[in-house]
Amino acid sequence: MPALAIGQQTDTPCPETIKVGFNEWAPYSWTDTSGKAVGLDVDMLTLVANHLGCQLTFIKMPAKRAHQMLQAGTLDLMMGASFTEDRTAYAYFSDSYRTEEVRLFVKADRAAQINVDKWQDIFTQRLKLLVPTYGWYGLDYLRSKEELSRQGLLVLSPNSHQSIQMLSYERGDILIGDAIALPYMAQHAEGVVLSPLNLLVDSNQIHFMFSKKVNNRTLLNAINQSISDLSHQGELARIIMKWQQVSLAQTHEMPPKPTGELHPSKQPDGALNSSGSSDSNYSR
Repeated sequence: MPALAIGQQTDTPCPETIKVGFNEWAPYSWTDTSGKAVGLDVDMLTLVANHLGCQLTFIKMPAKRAHQMLQAGTLDLMMGASFTEDRTAYAYFSDSYRTEEVRLFVKADRAAQINVDKWQDIFTQRLKLLVPTYGWYGLDYLRSKEELSRQGLLVLSPNSHQSIQMLSYERGDILIGDAIALPYMAQHAEGVVLSPLNLLVDSNQIHFMFSKKVNNRTLLNAINQSISDLSHQGELARIIMKWQQVSLAQTHEMPPKPTGELHPSKQPDGALNSSGSSDSNYSR
């Protein structure tokens, strides 16, 4: 398992290196061409750890394995996690360090033609909604999924990449997904520019998860204080802004195209912990 260590300080609340599991889910986490862990969540955790003088080792692995190792205590931490009661059996949750949003998108060249201010607009305007099969897309979608299908307005696909491709071929009108990951994926992997619609479909607080197998309460409290300090200083918001404004141009840092594996925070507990609105998010 490739690993990357960050930080070399002593006299910290984490005298040992913190082992962090992650998978390929751009722009939240992935490995660049040199094997370095990069991404929004990587940047945020690194900032929090550096604030405390802690050392991190990022270990790339499938989501299911990371959850198993977190339960066993051989992994210390996972990023990008949504809170669920069943996970509290083996993990502590930090305070929220960012908010995840689910939004609707259209191709940029159709932004002037389509406007959705409320969920019912999908029905009244007869808009075909493209939805990746796996993921959490809010209560409005959950409650209306069968009716969307009955009226021929629901177009399911195996993953977000295929949904983006289908949107580019006009096999659907609007696309649902993670507000940061979906446009990034579309621009960098598919060459499609997306525009968000007005409606905020869902939002969810995102946390770090710590193994309960090891006594991480002291570290948890220190990281919560670091999150609070950096939030009040505006440092966490600056990282989010940076990733929201990432250039549309592809660079040598561009992540590989995901294979469709769910992100851990969004998956059932058979996989890594993730929130569900994305294909590969680690802890939802």
